[in-house]
Amino acid sequence: MPAPQTPQITGHPAAAEPRTARTREALEAGLWELLRDHELSEISVAALCRRAGVHRTTFYGHHHSIFEFAASLYADAVDKLGAVNVDLNGAGLTREEVSVLYVDAVRQILLHIRSERRVYRALFSTGSFPGVLADGLKCRFRLALNVWDAHGLVPGLDLDVVAAFLGGAYASWFEEWAAEEDGDVEARLASLTHLLPQWWPREGFSRA
Repeated sequence: MPAPQTPQITGHPAAAEPRTARTREALEAGLWELLRDHELSEISVAALCRRAGVHRTTFYGHHHSIFEFAASLYADAVDKLGAVNVDLNGAGLTREEVSVLYVDAVRQILLHIRSERRVYRALFSTGSFPGVLADGLKCRFRLALNVWDAHGLVPGLDLDVVAAFLGGAYASWFEEWAAEEDGDVEARLASLTHLLPQWWPREGFSRA
């Protein structure tokens, strides 16, 4: 069974109490290790806690199940891979340069999902993960829309509504990618040029 790949994530994690942060890090590392040899459905809370050196009571103080914890972990991975370091007022970079950064962020998410397809398939099958993922993506899109608005590319739209729409749409798009066997990330990216609204910048997409 191929070993899952821990995503190489850049950015700054949310501040947390040191002990809580250490516990989560231990649980995350334990889950990555267990997923090398087991399907997500085969991993018990007891096995994870033994591997992580964390008491089960501590685990249940924050999470209801392995699937809920994994959903949090993988949604967080997508969120961090989708982070783009740009000025929200649109300063310092051209529209084309910003577009390339956002497209590359989507590329990194697609690559991560491709490497972890069996886990994402299990998570999407729970029914609750798409909503968790959509909420995180909505927040990322809201920040992106601020940048596009600063570049004069958003024609008087309600940005909160657009962000919610795009978050849900992308969650479904990623779910479909996880369900497929196709591994052509660039072709998948290129398909966005036909799906995104006409005002959304197109630079950075491969058309090869």
